[in-house]
Amino acid sequence: MNSFQFNFQIPSQEPKIEIGKTILFIGSCFSDEIGNQAQIHGLKASSNPFGTLFHPFAIGQGIIESLEENTACDVIQQDDVFFHWGSSGKIHAYSIEELEEKVIDERKKVREQLLNASHLFVTFGTAKGYFHKTNKKIVANCHKQNPALFEVQNSNSVEIIQFWEAIIERIISINPTIQIVFTVSPVRHLKDGIVENNRSKAQLLLAVETLANHSNCSYFPSYEIVMDELRDYRFYKNDFSHPNELAIDYVWQRFASTYLTESTLVICKKVKAIKTALNHKLLYEKSEKALENQQIIQERKRQLNTEVEGINW
Repeated sequence: MNSFQFNFQIPSQEPKIEIGKTILFIGSCFSDEIGNQAQIHGLKASSNPFGTLFHPFAIGQGIIESLEENTACDVIQQDDVFFHWGSSGKIHAYSIEELEEKVIDERKKVREQLLNASHLFVTFGTAKGYFHKTNKKIVANCHKQNPALFEVQNSNSVEIIQFWEAIIERIISINPTIQIVFTVSPVRHLKDGIVENNRSKAQLLLAVETLANHSNCSYFPSYEIVMDELRDYRFYKNDFSHPNELAIDYVWQRFASTYLTESTLVICKKVKAIKTALNHKLLYEKSEKALENQQIIQERKRQLNTEVEGINW
């Protein structure tokens, strides 16, 4: 511990992630941000195929429907746009048929990823759910529909544990070597109220404590990293709720050192450096110097591809 920051040890996790291995992030904002970082660093990662999901039941239901190869789709229409109750607004279409095709296609991809993934990262965001009175499920997103359609339910840790224990069993039955890592999102749901948000996070933390003790399961303390190591509003965006880029980069560094092999860490740094250089906006992009630099960067990329298989560019 230094004079300005409290630090804590995160146990090393095995087996670790290597370049080319399939990893899937699903759930709340941690899945979006860290999944994006994984992609930037060249890992074969997918993040939130159904959009950002917050409640453990909504997250789990998406996995269940994927494993069962379910073709049913709960559809809601808003003007001329169609949405799915089990997805965020990321999944939308302009006809029922198009929407169903998109949802079923994502479910197929998720099932394939779960069959082959070395790691699944599941992030719970809130224990507060919106129970649809007609379809009898907690929805992934209300899609700005009439509040009268829903009943607010605050799920407790026992309910979450019971629901997810069956899902863990089903995932491991099709992929016995997969590692399931639970996390709790550090994003605070301030609109619910600060006391209510803390109570919600408490239920999630209690739930993942039990779930992480199951075979093939563990816990990554993203919540604690932001709440306790980065205990300052300078690590938040202007809404005082979402971690900013500085915080995300710090959490990624902690994540990478916990889950990536030493050789993978080295490769990931090289991949990011090459991507950053390729994406850099040049002032005089057609100048001889600029073209020469681009050729050098492309050669670095080609050389790395000959040395390492499975980089996700």
